[in-house]
Amino acid sequence: MRRLACLSVSAIPLLFVLLAACAGSSPTTTPTTQVPTYPTLVPAQVANGQAIYVRSCASCHGANAQGAPGWATSGPDGLHPAPAHDDSGHTWHHSDRVLYATVRDGMNDPLKPDSPLRMPAFKDKLNDAEIRAVIEYLKTFWSAEHRQWQFNETRKDFVPTTTPEIK
Repeated sequence: MRRLACLSVSAIPLLFVLLAACAGSSPTTTPTTQVPTYPTLVPAQVANGQAIYVRSCASCHGANAQGAPGWATSGPDGLHPAPAHDDSGHTWHHSDRVLYATVRDGMNDPLKPDSPLRMPAFKDKLNDAEIRAVIEYLKTFWSAEHRQWQFNETRKDFVPTTTPEIK
């Protein structure tokens, strides 16, 4: 009898471990809603970005980011007009870093490296915060799926900076 009591007492911790392991799982399956993992847009930054976009970008890319007419087809010079920034374009394919560099430095035809800038550089017209605000505004034109994809691209493209050693 004593031997059985000792065995029972020593089995109690094992029983608790097994119960705890089972407590985290549910025997029933319930559908879950996929929660986006991309950041929420900042309304003040979006509003600022919209004002800057209207002033600096809409004349080429369209008031609703729809792109210039025929943007998906190259012109007689072999270059494409200003592309759409909405879901129909491919702006959302690029990380925030690439979008920032494109606005800041301009862009020529990537297939024709010696071609003139298709998009002018805005580094002398817009400051850092203004460029970032425009990018924030462009994200309002993208579906949740495209925003998630673009955020993943941004995370993959993250380049950490080194902190100088303080002596």
